[in-house]
Amino acid sequence: MKKYIAVIDKDFGVVFPDFDGCVSVGKDLNDAINMAQEALELHVKGMREDGEELPEPTALKQIYKEYPKNVFKYQPIYIKQ
Repeated sequence: MKKYIAVIDKDFGVVFPDFDGCVSVGKDLNDAINMAQEALELHVKGMREDGEELPEPTALKQIYKEYPKNVFKYQPIYIKQ
């Protein structure tokens, strides 16, 4: 399994630094995490159908540097290889 980080802001918006255009939002933290999992699974499915390679996950330390403001939670999301 590969572990990608979902960056969740204080309004429960979600972005994935490793996947341009893969975003989501939730009503609360649990919903944001569930929606993030679903969004990433659909994004990855589309990439695989198009024959695209999945990117290597960015290290959490690097994500901390790139997303230092308004972050509520850095949430790992796992995807089967």
